Amino acid sequence: MSKGISVYLGLGYSVEQLIDYINKASHFGFTKVFTSLHIPEANYKNFMTELRLVLNECKRNNMDVSVDISPNTLKFLNLDLESLLKLKDLGINRICVDFGFTDREIALLSKKYDDLIIEINASTITEEFLNNLNKYDANFKNINAFHNYYPRQNTGLSIETFNKKNKILKEYGIGISAFIPSNINKRGPIYEGLPTLEMHRFKKPHIAAKHLYALGVDNIYFGDFIPSDEELKTVGEVDEDILVLRLETLNNSKLENKIIFDYIHQNRLDEAQDVIRSTVYRDTQQSIEANNNLNREYGSVTIDNKYYLRYSGELQICKKNLPKDDRVNVVAKVIEEELFLIDYIKEGTRFRFIK
Repeated sequence: MSKGISVYLGLGYSVEQLIDYINKASHFGFTKVFTSLHIPEANYKNFMTELRLVLNECKRNNMDVSVDISPNTLKFLNLDLESLLKLKDLGINRICVDFGFTDREIALLSKKYDDLIIEINASTITEEFLNNLNKYDANFKNINAFHNYYPRQNTGLSIETFNKKNKILKEYGIGISAFIPSNINKRGPIYEGLPTLEMHRFKKPHIAAKHLYALGVDNIYFGDFIPSDEELKTVGEVDEDILVLRLETLNNSKLENKIIFDYIHQNRLDEAQDVIRSTVYRDTQQSIEANNNLNREYGSVTIDNKYYLRYSGELQICKKNLPKDDRVNVVAKVIEEELFLIDYIKEGTRFRFIK
């Protein structure tokens, strides 16, 4: 799992701006770069010179580079496919094959170089297409999948479509990448964000990133160029393997705060209907006094007190509204904008909390 940015050439940004962005992203922990070689609005006059400079900077920062191509790319850059593929020697690690390539051509590309990953379009994937790749003896070890971004409002993927496509890809063991938007700097010419999922268009990017990882995506990329430093920082800090939820806490004891914040929690394998039950902490030797015995709302974090006997110390998150219980202390609440992430804590899911 990893994080990436998008760098767009020929859209009026100076080479200095592009290089500064790459270095800044690398500083914040981003290890991948996506760029497109077939944006209709781009100025292709100095494109190849800029591309070489950008690729050199990515190589210097040990960042993998994915380039999105189509038959239009060859026309825009006045190249044939063989010449384009030679750009891998400049540091291109992955080729995203967009519309215009046949199943047979994609299968052949997957076998052409051992050190070049072919990234297919995850958003338009069908079982028939993957069966055809199999028929043409494609090298699936060299194939990943990249979801589209959607510049126009109301055109991004639904959760249902996203999950359906990903299920097909996972059956073939294919890694999946998707895009999150910036709320600060949105790429033209539409300026409405570049998310994969429509529901992410106006969400904070670090929350969109958490959601994509929870949905099983392997790599997330900023679609927009250039996000703010704060957006780069918060997305760079997103844990790729553990769902981190932000809390508003109550007046808790030191022991309660220790239980909340000092552990990586894990939901039980025998998943409960009404609550998420942490497997991490129970200790009947340390007394947890009754406190904040309030109504338990959806998203409330609770700890069983001493009156729950052998359950004392068990931490839970409420998946529905529950009545107050004198044996249960309400210690915190998941913040409003992250409440929906609770639904992605399934059996065995690891999670932790921050204030």
